[in-house]
Amino acid sequence: MNVLYVLFSKGFGGLERYAIAHAQDMVAKGHRIYFLRRHASKVADAVRNMTEFSGEEVNPVKYIDLLTMLDIRSYIKKNKVDIVHVNQSADLGLVAPALWRLGSVRLIFSNYMQVPTPKKDLYHRLEYGRIEKILVASEYMRQNALANLPVTPEQVEILPYGLTLDRFNPDAPKKNEIRKTFNLADDTQLIGVISRLDPLKGQMEMIRAMPSIISKNPKARLALTGDETPELEGQYKHKLITEVKKLGLENYVFFTGQTNDTPGILSELDVYVLPSHSETFALGCLEAMAMKKPVVGTNSGGTKEMLDYGECGLLAEPKSPTALATSVNRLLADKVLRADLASKARAKIENFYDRKVVVKRLNAIYENEV
Repeated sequence: MNVLYVLFSKGFGGLERYAIAHAQDMVAKGHRIYFLRRHASKVADAVRNMTEFSGEEVNPVKYIDLLTMLDIRSYIKKNKVDIVHVNQSADLGLVAPALWRLGSVRLIFSNYMQVPTPKKDLYHRLEYGRIEKILVASEYMRQNALANLPVTPEQVEILPYGLTLDRFNPDAPKKNEIRKTFNLADDTQLIGVISRLDPLKGQMEMIRAMPSIISKNPKARLALTGDETPELEGQYKHKLITEVKKLGLENYVFFTGQTNDTPGILSELDVYVLPSHSETFALGCLEAMAMKKPVVGTNSGGTKEMLDYGECGLLAEPKSPTALATSVNRLLADKVLRADLASKARAKIENFYDRKVVVKRLNAIYENEV
């Protein structure tokens, strides 16, 4: 089949990486993949030299962008596209109108973001009525979609994140790049957060938790890995650094920048923390679980389901430095608990999130077998 992936995101986090990975998987399944992306974006940079894709770069603007709609429509007709796969809700407003009177073209939408408020007005009924399947990562997300979107139960399918488990080998030697770069001792207790630097991702709360953690664990250090959200570039990291200095944590908190080696970073961590205010379904947390790391996540959104409501990791109240510190201190103080949670986390990944299983199911959806 000819499948067009559409992703006009400006960022490059878990959502963007996962969309590209799915596109690569579908090439391996024999589909011809096209990829429309925003000009001069990080997605465009990542896709540009991938020879397995064809595609173009466009310059969409907010709201009613008739030119981009016509470009999408023309591209679909020229390449005889069978399926359009949209990967963020912001792009639906451009794609759905472009499909007017192209009834044979199927529309699939991967929705890995929580819908915070109901969208059941006439505009959204028309937009979502054009979608054949909405793919969500969990039962929590399925219920969220059914509650807030004008869709039927038959439209919403659970398709969990899939990980290439060979890439996440918990028995591989530690890379120790963070320790080398920041001259940390071998016995440093390294706590890590891997995500975009963004107010909603909880890095500020994690920084504010560090004094309480250090008071009980003097060898604890915090590594913050990731770049700023593009819209906040030059702003939010400065605020975080200011808070680090205010609390006198310059020798305890480190900014490692963006990484292309998530397993390598995870291999160094003693505890992984997901301090997001409300995370729909965090790829970074799954990756930490796959690397057999003890996890602290916030008790909100889809995280609690991912961690089996505390069976595969500790849950802390969101937006609370005190709650984060309490959970991290509990893990650092209990080696047996760390090992038990890490083992359960890895087992859950193997049973539910093996990429081979997920890819097989997505292909079945493409082939209209689901």
